[in-house]
Amino acid sequence: MDGQLGGGHVDTVYQLYKESLLMNPAEREQIAKRVRTKLDWILLPLMCMTFMLAYLDKITLNFANAYSLQKDLGMTGNDYSWVAAITNIGYLAAALPANLALQKFPISKFLGISMAVWGSILTLTALARNFAGLMALRFLLGAIEACIVPAAILITNIFWTRQEAPFRMLCYPGSDGIGVILGAGLAYGLRDSHGVLSPWQLIFLIIGIITVCYGIIIFLFVPSSQLDCKFFTRAEKVVAVWRIASNHTGVGNPKIQRHQIKETFKDPKFYIILFQGLCSGILNSAVANFQSALFKGFGYDVAKSTLYQMPGGALELVAVPLAGYITSCIPNSLVITFIFGLIPGIAGMIGIATIPINHHLALAACTWLQPIFGVALFLTWTLIGSNVAGHTKRSMFIGGNFVTFGAGNTIGPFFFLPKEAPRYLTAIKTLAGIYGFLILLTATLGVLMWSANKRRDKEGVVDVNSDEQGFHDQTDWENKGFRYTL
Repeated sequence: MDGQLGGGHVDTVYQLYKESLLMNPAEREQIAKRVRTKLDWILLPLMCMTFMLAYLDKITLNFANAYSLQKDLGMTGNDYSWVAAITNIGYLAAALPANLALQKFPISKFLGISMAVWGSILTLTALARNFAGLMALRFLLGAIEACIVPAAILITNIFWTRQEAPFRMLCYPGSDGIGVILGAGLAYGLRDSHGVLSPWQLIFLIIGIITVCYGIIIFLFVPSSQLDCKFFTRAEKVVAVWRIASNHTGVGNPKIQRHQIKETFKDPKFYIILFQGLCSGILNSAVANFQSALFKGFGYDVAKSTLYQMPGGALELVAVPLAGYITSCIPNSLVITFIFGLIPGIAGMIGIATIPINHHLALAACTWLQPIFGVALFLTWTLIGSNVAGHTKRSMFIGGNFVTFGAGNTIGPFFFLPKEAPRYLTAIKTLAGIYGFLILLTATLGVLMWSANKRRDKEGVVDVNSDEQGFHDQTDWENKGFRYTL
């Protein structure tokens, strides 16, 4: 495979990389600064807004549940748990196909069309008249949304270096906190509406229309690679490719490499990533779908149950980008930051299980700690994007992680047994244990990558052409100059 430049092994931007090597180094460095500035001021905000809307779309169900959703649609027993779960069954079914489609088609075009479609589905949810109709729409919503995070991982590693990527990658979901604040504010503001549509219908309708409009913006203005970036000059496109050469992951190759699929299943890191996805999905389902139920169980009315979700969103808004900034500034701090991001969630779960039920504010504070889990969830994506090379292999890792993430989100709601309200002790104890297991998995992954780096260093494995090999669609196993980011 080394040095193989023919056929399906050549990256789509390989020629631009060759051009960059002929440029004057001083001029190239100057242009590189301009390229990063444009990326941070144009592409980064566009992707943050994408994530904010995607998360807001997901948690509309949580806000709608604070109103008459269940009563209006005749839902009883575990019906709400099934509605929360079905979105993730759709996500699970579409995760791997969506990842392979992102390798075959222009990323931003696929993403923009998907956003417009899922916004339309969200809008139609306002017209649901029964449990079955809501289930069908939520399944389709999950399936269409399956491309959002994989697309973001690919775009980040196409345009930013491995040192820059963690902060940018965590800025995206950090904007989820803004989504929580806006969604809670919208739900609170609609509490007294008495028109033809009920408050829960208006929530779906308003957010859905906004999402459709933004999907069109993504389709028109977000680039899929340096080649189609409208805000770059020709020289900036060339230098933008040169900047990410040290990632050793290239930009894109639409051809599926069968040997990379086989290598994926031989790589022990793949199975750790699968279990990380499962654990993260279970935890995410609790944060996304049951905050309103917890607050109502603690004694808060409908209005406060929505309004009191804002502090959790604010904590996430601060914690997630801060974690990204730390991992960008301190070399090899991804794994340890990931682990520290799980500790507040464990503390919160213990508090919910043990604090007397009449201590409403203390219980609310424990619930506010849960969104900080986003630090760990989103660093998983950074770990994959930075440490898996080979376009097909990376698609398999991302797809596998999101299949199990969808499975976890499907399973999670069923730990919340209605008869155990308001504490839901089965769910709280299970989630606390999952936090601990996720810490163990992440530590194991860190040890495996550290050992691989040490082994290559000890063997004196240094490939002077390792930057160029990234454009030959080599995997992290094949490119001996590759080093894992810890």
